[in-house]
Amino acid sequence: MLPKAVLLILAAAATLALSAVAVEAVQSLRTPTIATKNNSDSFLNHILRRLVNFDKDQYLYKLQEGLKHRTGFSLGRSFISTNHDDVKYIGDTLDNRDLRADSPTLPEYTFTPCADEYECDSTIVTYTREELYNKVSSELKQSTNVQYCLTADPMITTDMYGSCGVQEDCACAYCIFGFWCVFKVCDSQCYELSGVDTEVATAVKHGVQVRKVCASCEEETNHPRFTNEDSDGIGYCDSDAYGYEAKNSGLVVFPTDDEGTILPGALSVSAWAHVTIAGTCDTPTGTFKPSDHGKISIDATTTLLMGASGTVAIAPDTLGYSNTYDYFKGYIVKKQYQTSFIPLWLKTKRTIAEETNCVSELGNGLTVAGYSEGGYGAFAIAEAAESAGIDIQAVLSGAGPYLTSSALLTTGYTAMVDGSFPLSRRHYKIQLGQSYSSTYSGMENYGAGQDLLADSWFVGSTQYTKYDAINAVTNLGGSNRLNKLVPSPINIDSLDVWNPAAVKFFKDAMSEELLKPCDDIDGAAAAGVDRLCQALQASDLEHYINSVGTKYSY
Repeated sequence: MLPKAVLLILAAAATLALSAVAVEAVQSLRTPTIATKNNSDSFLNHILRRLVNFDKDQYLYKLQEGLKHRTGFSLGRSFISTNHDDVKYIGDTLDNRDLRADSPTLPEYTFTPCADEYECDSTIVTYTREELYNKVSSELKQSTNVQYCLTADPMITTDMYGSCGVQEDCACAYCIFGFWCVFKVCDSQCYELSGVDTEVATAVKHGVQVRKVCASCEEETNHPRFTNEDSDGIGYCDSDAYGYEAKNSGLVVFPTDDEGTILPGALSVSAWAHVTIAGTCDTPTGTFKPSDHGKISIDATTTLLMGASGTVAIAPDTLGYSNTYDYFKGYIVKKQYQTSFIPLWLKTKRTIAEETNCVSELGNGLTVAGYSEGGYGAFAIAEAAESAGIDIQAVLSGAGPYLTSSALLTTGYTAMVDGSFPLSRRHYKIQLGQSYSSTYSGMENYGAGQDLLADSWFVGSTQYTKYDAINAVTNLGGSNRLNKLVPSPINIDSLDVWNPAAVKFFKDAMSEELLKPCDDIDGAAAAGVDRLCQALQASDLEHYINSVGTKYSY
C-alpha cells in the first residue's frame, strides 16, 4: 500500500464519489486546470501540470497560512480557468494546408516515430534519495517561483511589485511613508510558502532506478513461467486482441537502498495511468528528460514519487504511443489500457526475480492511480489486474470518462451545443472519433459503416475528411494539430466532425431525457448506430465500478 504522504499527493483523485460518477464523466471531457486570479500562467497551473493529483484545497490552505504568517495577507479562493495544452517537446509546425481534404490521399495512414526515444529495457537514470528529492524539488520550485506567483493572493497585485523601494520580483507587505517597506515577500518564496516541499520530503523515502521497459502480450504469454489467470475472460492478452504482438513501453521505477540496490523482499506495485495526451511522444517515457531541466511531466513526476515511496511504479505509455507509434491509439477504449499494462506487469515481475535471484520480487498488491484519461485508465487497469489474480489494494481515480455509452455522449453533446466545452480541448472529439472509426480491429463497430467520425466536414471554407483526422492522430498527433480539425467557436457546428446519425441520436436522447440512450437497442438500430453503441458499451466502466463494492478502496 502506498504511504500516507503519497496518498496525500494523489488525494484529489481519491476524493471521487461514485454518486457523482455521471457528473465527473461529463466534466472529464475537459481536464480540469486551475489558474490563480490575475495570473493565468501562475504557479498553481504549473504545479498541477507537473503533479495534477495534489490536493488543491490543501495546497491553497498551506499557501494561505504561509502568506498570512509572513505578510498578514489572506489567500482568496477565486479562480478562473485557463487553457492547457499538452506537454510538447517536439515542434508542431503543421498548418491547415497539411490536413486539407484536397491534399494527396495516401493509400495508408502515416505513423511517425518519436525522436530521441530511449532504448527498450534500458536504465535511464539512477538517483539516491537525496538526488531524487533535489531533482523533484528543483522541478517543482522552477514551476512555482514564476513571475507574479504571489498574486495567488488577490490582495497582492502586480502593481505592488517593485513598489516602496523593493526589488521588481518582490511585493511590499507593509509600506510606510511610501518608501519604507516594513516587510516584503518575493516570488522566490512561493514554493516555500506553498508547503508542497514538506509533502515531497515525506514521500521520498528511497533512491530509485528508472527504466524504460517494453513488453508484449505475445512475448509474455508464451514465456514458460506464464500462467493465464484471466478469470473473468476479459481477453486483454488473447491472441486476437488488437496490439497482442505490440511491444508496449512504459516507465518503471524501482526503489533502491543507499547503495543503489533494489530493495529486498516482496514489493508492492503502484501503477500510474497517464493524463490525457494527444501527442504520440508525450508519454511517461517521452516526457522524462532528467538532463533537461523543466522537462519532467506530471506523469513522470508522479511515477518517480510512487517509486521513491517504496513501491515498484509502472506507468504505461499505452498502445499507439512512443514504442508502439505504428499502432492506432485507443483513446477511451478499455481493452487498450489493459493490453498495455498486463505485459509490463508480467515482464517487470519476471525481470526483478531474475536479476536479484529472487532476493526481490513483485508482491501481489497493486495500487492504481490516474486522472482525466488516466482516471478512466486506472479502473480499466484494475479490472484486468483483478482478473489476472492481482490483489487490488486501492484505485485513486479522478475525472475519468467512465460512462462511455451514456454521460460521455449525452452531456458531452450538451456541452458542445451550449458552448461550455473548453475550446482548447476540442481535440478530444477527434481522438475519440479516431478510436471508434474502424481503426481498432475487433471492436463491435469495426467495418460496420457506423464510425463515430463523419465522412467529411468543413472548418470555415476548408473541407476535411475522416482520413485527414485519423492520419493527423497517427502522424504524431498533438492538441494544436487536432484542434484545427474542429470548427470553432464551440457550438453545434463543432459536432460536424462526428457521424450525423450518431449526433442526431444523442440529440434525440437528450430531448427525451434518456440518460442511457444506447440501452435502447431498437432505437439505436433504427438510428443506424446500434453497432457503434455496442462498441461504446464494451468500454463502459459503470458495471465494473458498481461491482467493486468493498473489495478495495477507491
